[in-house]
Amino acid sequence: MSAVKKAVDKRLLKALVPINALAPQHFNEIADKIIVEDLPAGRVIFKEGERDNHTIYLLAGEITLFSGIAPTGSVYGDTESARHPLSPPQPRQLTAKAKTPVTIARIDTGLLDVLLSWDQSAGYEVTELEDGDEDWMSRMLQSPTFQKLPAANIQKLLMSIEEYPAANGSVVIRQGDPGDYYYIIKQGRCVVTRKAAPTAQDVKLAELSVGDSFGEDALISDSKRNATITMLTDGRLMRLAKKDFVALLREPLLAQVSFAKAQSLVSEGAHWLDVRLPGEFQQDHITGAMNIPLSALRHRLDDLDAASRYIVYCDNGGRSSTAAFLLSQHGYDVRVLTGGTQALGPAEMRAVHGQEKPAARTEAIGPGNEGAEVIDFNQQAQARKTADESAAAQKEARRQSEQLLREAEQQAAQVQAAAAAQLAEARAAQTQLEQAGAKQQSDAQSALTTERDAAIQKIDELEAAHQQLAAQHAQLQQALQAESER
Repeated sequence: MSAVKKAVDKRLLKALVPINALAPQHFNEIADKIIVEDLPAGRVIFKEGERDNHTIYLLAGEITLFSGIAPTGSVYGDTESARHPLSPPQPRQLTAKAKTPVTIARIDTGLLDVLLSWDQSAGYEVTELEDGDEDWMSRMLQSPTFQKLPAANIQKLLMSIEEYPAANGSVVIRQGDPGDYYYIIKQGRCVVTRKAAPTAQDVKLAELSVGDSFGEDALISDSKRNATITMLTDGRLMRLAKKDFVALLREPLLAQVSFAKAQSLVSEGAHWLDVRLPGEFQQDHITGAMNIPLSALRHRLDDLDAASRYIVYCDNGGRSSTAAFLLSQHGYDVRVLTGGTQALGPAEMRAVHGQEKPAARTEAIGPGNEGAEVIDFNQQAQARKTADESAAAQKEARRQSEQLLREAEQQAAQVQAAAAAQLAEARAAQTQLEQAGAKQQSDAQSALTTERDAAIQKIDELEAAHQQLAAQHAQLQQALQAESER
């Protein structure tokens, strides 16, 4: 039985976190792009260890979560737990399987994060600048970002940055391309768009004006562009190559610290700042951490104390680096936890684990839905397992998965090679047939030509014989006439 796609009920979406935090325009964009599916019992929704780049919600039914082959809990639709994404960390830390027929909603995680990041960000809204003649360089040098840079870095930056003319309609950066430059708008306006899938329609996220900068995300996280920037007018951009950006801007502004150093800073008064999504934070977080998702950081800066120091972290260091750069641009004292929580060892994870187990049974949100949000089937057994054993099991599972993947790739390569060989043989046979047909046609044509030439020669011979007989006949007539005259 295959999955059945269906229309989305916006009333259900408005209960989902963090979708319910979107402005109406962006909420409608998500509602147009989100996929709602009815799945049968027994269907695996996602597997432990895989990356699908989807944020998935359970709207109805019951899902069982597994670690390896052992069930760890259940999630029911229309409960508080179901308002948050299912096991959001990527790669997936659990396997989700439908225990009953279920209805799920899935959305591209990158699209959701980008919309949340740009939503309500006044610095990137469409504005008409009254001081259009303001010196862009003065604005740049007076920003908190550049005030933190050493004078030598600023001098090198001004020597390295180059002017880049851009025509109306030209694409400055394209979603999916590797990061190569950091841009500052000197003149003109741009539009920011994103596609949820390669064949999907562009979604407009924002417009940028003079003094705005863009392109840093891919350079900071060393990933591909997550959006497309297109010129709305003719303009001039100032751009800084990736190697110069990393050396002159990223490295000085992004101070990386180990977990031990971070703990020491926290003991001296620094604060943990988790920039993952709320669902990720609720599943597991560092004790005492404050959660402001990267997507909401731009418009929640007032929640932070400008006089405090923050240790920013996420799962792998990508989002936290982007968040740290953003905070540095606004004058905050920031450090980044190297490698994120995925780089922490078992002992460190035990030291910082901030997740509280839910009660064995809680009331469901929906009327008539009695039953637990999350049921822990093996709570006592799991309590006896050490983090080291869990890490070893996960490592072995990853090793086995990688081995199976390599074997599957080898088999696929063998099948591809065999198919290519068969195709080559078929093409060779076709060529031989074509050549044989051509030879047969040539031989037949040659035979016909020979026969035609022989026939022409025979006709010529007959014509010559006829002329000879005619001459002999004329001579005979003359002889007979002469004889009669005598």
